[in-house]
Amino acid sequence: MQLSLVVAISLLGAIQGAQKCVKDSHGILRHNGKPCASTTRYDDGNRGACGCGPPNSNTPFAWNLEDYVTAPNQKFFDDGGDKQWCGHNCGHCVKLTPTGGFVPGKGQAPHSLNAHIFMVTNDCPIVGNQEWCGQAGKPGTNHANSHVYVIHFDLQNHKSQIAALGWDNPEVTWESVACPAGRVAHWHQCECFGSAGK
Repeated sequence: MQLSLVVAISLLGAIQGAQKCVKDSHGILRHNGKPCASTTRYDDGNRGACGCGPPNSNTPFAWNLEDYVTAPNQKFFDDGGDKQWCGHNCGHCVKLTPTGGFVPGKGQAPHSLNAHIFMVTNDCPIVGNQEWCGQAGKPGTNHANSHVYVIHFDLQNHKSQIAALGWDNPEVTWESVACPAGRVAHWHQCECFGSAGK
């Protein structure tokens, strides 16, 4: 076997090994039986698409800048719909657990596999974000982004809270969970509380 072919096969194996999730019989990426998602980080000084800031202002509440909050892909944000304001899943909490994997060339293995709970306070719209948030259908309907994930969570990093976890766009498993009491109190402050599909 030629050396260049050996190198190519080794690189392909390394790339495939970076992502720990594998497709189930329905084409959905899973790890240890749980559905997988891709993640990225963002820094948004606005109150976001769930209205988590004072009325008549685009200023966010301090907790919406420094807590574990997320802007999931639009089809998750509105549970398959097209809303970009007060989506169905505003105020919804998810537990994200790193798999140890990542998209090659787009991140790195996380320093820790500890799970963290994030609350939806913003939207990652399809338009302008096709690479990560371009899923065309409701979660679970096998509509994936360009990296083959049917869900994507963009994580607020305004206070470097995600970088402090040692997370550089890790692959994660996700599950819906009850929001901690403090997060529930925060959600009740948001403009979309009572109007989102909760």
